Amino acid sequence: MSFYHSLAVAVAVALVGAAGPAVAGAPPDLAAPKPNEPIRFQRQVVPALAVAGCNAGACHGTPSGKNGFKLSLRGFDPLADFTTLTRDATGRRVNVAKPDDSLILLKGRGKVPHEGGARLKPGEPADVILRAWIAQGVKADPPDLPAHTRLEVLPGNKVLRAPARTQPVMVNAHFADRSVAEVSRLTVFRSSDESVAKVDANGLVTFARTGEVAIQTKYLNETVSVRLTFVEPDPTFVWPDPPTNNSVDELLFAKLKLLQIPPSELSTDAEFLRRVYLDVLGVLPTPAEADTFLAGPDPKKRSKLIDGLLDRPEFADYWALKWADILNVNRRAVQAKGAYLYVQWLRQHFTDNTPFDKVVRELLTASGSTFLNPPASFFRNDRRSRPADDLGRNTAQLFLGIRMSCAQCHNHPFERWTQDDYYGLAAFFARVKDRPDPLYPRLNRFNLGAIDVFHAKSGEVIHPRTNDVQPPRFLGGELPQIAADADRRVALADWITRKDNPFFARATVNRVWYHLLGRGLVDPVDDFRDSNPAASDEVLDALAKDFVDHNFDVKRVIRTVLNSRTYQLTAATNDRNRDDERFFSHAVTKLLPAEVLLDALSSSTEVPEPFEGVKLGTRATQLPDGDVFHHPFLKAFGQPARETSCECERQGDTSLGHALQLINGPTLKVKLADPANRVGRLLKDGKSDTVVLRELYLATLTRRPSAAEEAAVLKHLAATVNKRQAWEDVQWALINTKEFLFRH
Repeated sequence: MSFYHSLAVAVAVALVGAAGPAVAGAPPDLAAPKPNEPIRFQRQVVPALAVAGCNAGACHGTPSGKNGFKLSLRGFDPLADFTTLTRDATGRRVNVAKPDDSLILLKGRGKVPHEGGARLKPGEPADVILRAWIAQGVKADPPDLPAHTRLEVLPGNKVLRAPARTQPVMVNAHFADRSVAEVSRLTVFRSSDESVAKVDANGLVTFARTGEVAIQTKYLNETVSVRLTFVEPDPTFVWPDPPTNNSVDELLFAKLKLLQIPPSELSTDAEFLRRVYLDVLGVLPTPAEADTFLAGPDPKKRSKLIDGLLDRPEFADYWALKWADILNVNRRAVQAKGAYLYVQWLRQHFTDNTPFDKVVRELLTASGSTFLNPPASFFRNDRRSRPADDLGRNTAQLFLGIRMSCAQCHNHPFERWTQDDYYGLAAFFARVKDRPDPLYPRLNRFNLGAIDVFHAKSGEVIHPRTNDVQPPRFLGGELPQIAADADRRVALADWITRKDNPFFARATVNRVWYHLLGRGLVDPVDDFRDSNPAASDEVLDALAKDFVDHNFDVKRVIRTVLNSRTYQLTAATNDRNRDDERFFSHAVTKLLPAEVLLDALSSSTEVPEPFEGVKLGTRATQLPDGDVFHHPFLKAFGQPARETSCECERQGDTSLGHALQLINGPTLKVKLADPANRVGRLLKDGKSDTVVLRELYLATLTRRPSAAEEAAVLKHLAATVNKRQAWEDVQWALINTKEFLFRH
């Protein structure tokens, strides 16, 4: 045992005390068995293979194995691994008579050719344990061996300050008989950010710079993370002590102060006005709205504006669009009429500010015709009904913020989720069936009509590893009591929307935060896991608690975030926060979403975009289904196909296609040349150059021109014979600025 683990053991004994059995001194180290002490396959051999990397996804843990040798990924199926090691290949992988001639040791030690190289080094735990197990006769574990119950990681969450730059992490395994053993050297360690800190095979964490990491520990099928923060005090750092507007600022600024990252200054009124309109409504303010706000002297005008925006109809349009994206609302999946009705259903709930738990419950338990009860389309795709595992996986990602795909084939290698969790969630949807709706029959191969979703009396999910029926199971292992003839979805909806559900509220407020600030507190927004820590657990938990305490009121969460100084910070950075991309010390700049950008072009030029099948004046953010229109501008700027439940499907990276659309693309060209556009109207009304210039700036950039900008434009006008053309040039230039194209 290393010095660091000796130290950690002493700390553990002092801290744990009576937690577990009464033991004299430190818990025994399973990585250092005593001579002739029985080696346990599950407790020692399987984790030893994991530490050596033998059962990793790139090695023998891959689904097809390597060179005929296949282990379960990270040891999730120890019984199969035991058979593989002792029975497959005619048992030649182990040699009880001559342990050192065992193929697994010869290859692992690099004595014979092995693609993975030498994985077992003399004296290290994996080599010692494997050899001892073989020498003892490759015995199976006794059937009454107490099961592993929980993992304990010491120390817990901790803040370190220089000159200390290292922290040993010790892991104890607790078993059903109340015994405890140290398993640190049989644990796989990972750091969530190796640019901040690295962790070695023994659990020694070494920090490279100020920051925060989650150190993930995995032993057998359990994963536990601890949060370690390191600060290297800078004697020149002075906290600017900015004012706080609410608890969001108090909690987040405390984190920034700890990490010595001063926040940026408050945004200007013009920056705030443009940002809040785009984030809440997906539209730009009109010149009149901008002029009124910018000239207003009321010190509370920002909070009053926020209240007003949340009551506008565009709010429901825009937030329905956000959810339509990830609910796969497209005509290929739910039919054209179904898509329109589905979006209308979403809009009405956002208009009414329906408590979000009720919205989710209505969605998850919907039955009946997809045309008469629109949320029933949740259970439909282009093959009519979705399979149960698809529905379980989507439900977890949408409403719990958890990506479950890995657990479909095997226990997640570095997270807590197992195949039992995956198929247990799918089992809630095993009896969701459908049939054609006779009121809305199929018309042709493009119009499949409506389907009737119903709860059947039978239907089960078969676990692929055990071939047994998988009962419905909540994430984390709880098996609900459900009557044989009851709709299982009701029990699932009850659990998800319970006030004490550990996932639902946090996932929902994190998604709101993402849409308002451009990045989630947990990011990616739907990827909650131990190895992906939140930028601030305190902010996330406070918002989630307030959300639950106020009846799952989405508008309240939005209002709280918008009123925070954190949301209202400028995007301009200072010397100390320019490298911060995680802790929201300044506003995030992002390319406008495709529909918002197209609507901004339409409103700034006063030329509405025509869309096939809808009345002129319909905004892109109001389209029920972007798929049918195949609009080249929208597709170029990342309008999603709505084929997955991931926010990542909407692309926001810049590309050559964007430049081609904006420099000389037909969409912008037509709008600038339209004789009845904003420029045409202003010139027809005989407005002065100063008035025209001011309105173009307000309509496009939501601010007035600076003196230098005004002088440059007037100079350009004076040098151009065709005044109409000159003004088109001016607006083209404004539209092609980053200030117009980006949310900032």
